[in-house]
Amino acid sequence: MKVAVISNRNRPGYPDANLRDHLAWIRRASAAGARLVLFPELSLPGYSTEPFMAEIGMTLKNAPCLALTQAAREHSLFVAFGLPLRHRRKLYISHALVGPEGIVGHYEKVHLAGGARGEGRAFSPGAEFRAFDVDGVCVGINICFDGRHPGSSLSVAHLGAEIILHPHGNLMGGLGVDPLDWTEKKRAYLGARAVDTCTFTLICNSVGNVRDRAGRTRRFSGGALVLGPDGAFVARSSSRQRRPHMVVADLDIDALRRRREHSHFAHRRPEVYAAALIPR
Repeated sequence: MKVAVISNRNRPGYPDANLRDHLAWIRRASAAGARLVLFPELSLPGYSTEPFMAEIGMTLKNAPCLALTQAAREHSLFVAFGLPLRHRRKLYISHALVGPEGIVGHYEKVHLAGGARGEGRAFSPGAEFRAFDVDGVCVGINICFDGRHPGSSLSVAHLGAEIILHPHGNLMGGLGVDPLDWTEKKRAYLGARAVDTCTFTLICNSVGNVRDRAGRTRRFSGGALVLGPDGAFVARSSSRQRRPHMVVADLDIDALRRRREHSHFAHRRPEVYAAALIPR
């Protein structure tokens, strides 16, 4: 399966402009032969926890989401993009997966960074891990801070995930100052997750300096990478320049399945893990 992982500019509070950029990248990914395209966390509205996010909360039936669904249909590929999903008066950091036949599914971020003083100011936490079928390949989703909790990747792997999508919304700082720095620091701990789960992991972040709807400048480090089940880079950003870019990789799913048959993962005992997690 050929995949495209996008590190693009997503201006917080401007979903219409971000949508146009998404459509342009989908065309490029399609031209490169990609079957699955991944965008960063909250890519459609732009990543933010400011109050204006409540005003642009959306459902999968809103026009921007329908436009991405139509693009997936027109280009005959699958697109995973971020949105502030509104459901029952709550707002969630969500990632939706759409394909040639329409909406495949969506996932809501379980672990909110910064708790009530961080993402919890604007968003509610999700309560369920999910996995989805993409051309016969099982795909799971973790979002940003989910990755700091090993149970996130293990949960979707126990659900059958062979590929884990892992979008981010990281500003410049301790997690990286440019795409090469960021991808190296992500591999430092997500590489272990890929080994533990024996999966391919697709990881990306928004990039560049952008001015949000409240007039504040946000500086995203950027970065895109694909990790193999051995935790090594399959593909990654090639420059330190914080400019929009895409990495493309061919994933050998058959080889992954053969590896799994003879790996530690084949001997896991999730029923025992589940018992240990039940409060006593």
